[in-house]
Amino acid sequence: MRKEQITAAQLADMITRQIGANGVQVFVRRDHAYGWRPTIVAAPSDVIGFQRRADEIAHRLRVRFDLQT
Repeated sequence: MRKEQITAAQLADMITRQIGANGVQVFVRRDHAYGWRPTIVAAPSDVIGFQRRADEIAHRLRVRFDLQT
């Protein structure tokens, strides 16, 4: 099955919405090991906790989406 190609901004928006906390900002970048990876660039508290959550969400989203080239 072919994965849908979407932009880094779209992936970041999906992750931000699924985290569901005000003040969280996510940046998505290309990664040679995983294809793409989210990074929390701003959070109201506990950046490490939000990063873990973003990584969990990304793990599920990578099944359906590839980063657009």
